[in-house]
Amino acid sequence: MKKERISNIYKLLVIISLLTGILLNLLNTSSVTAMLSYYTLQSNIICLIMFIGIMVAVILHKDYRSSNIYYLLKGGVIITILVTAITYQVALIPNNFSMDVAYTTNTDRIWANLFVHVISPAIVVGDYILFDIKGNLKYYYPFIWLFIPLNYVLYVYTYSARGGRFYGIGGSREFAYIFLDYNQIGYKGVLGAIGVIVLAILLVSYLLVFLDRRKRK
Repeated sequence: MKKERISNIYKLLVIISLLTGILLNLLNTSSVTAMLSYYTLQSNIICLIMFIGIMVAVILHKDYRSSNIYYLLKGGVIITILVTAITYQVALIPNNFSMDVAYTTNTDRIWANLFVHVISPAIVVGDYILFDIKGNLKYYYPFIWLFIPLNYVLYVYTYSARGGRFYGIGGSREFAYIFLDYNQIGYKGVLGAIGVIVLAILLVSYLLVFLDRRKRK
């Protein structure tokens, strides 16, 4: 019971962190629509919905950990937010990427980026490490987890085709990220980049499944 209370408090902290990062960015943007169209914000919102759902289950005294659906969704959420964190560290920081130029101060920009790209992803993964029952991730789950990242690619092109624009620096105003911009790197370049990203996501996903099942043993 004590561990369960600690787990619930931790999940509340995750919700607070996610809300803080989302609001810091939405309150410091020149376009809420553009900000909400970044993968970063969408991945944080998906995590927020997941953890709110968990807390609702706790309040209703539902044993959510006994459902395979929970582990399928939880693994997907972890991979979704890890894509945000890894992409930020590997590809965006070196290019001085920022989702907007309208932050009131440099401190606001730093904290807004830290919460959505570093702090929230870290504690979302921490919740799985500390409190989830291990050994419930299936070997076919990684292919289902690809749905959110690949669906985002479709979202970006639909958003752009309808006149949507992004306002960050270091990326493409039309497609947010240069690896989706066929005007700059060509269609082959985009397909190649997406292929590399898919393989990287599958690699990280299967590493998660492997460690999950090994931890159970």
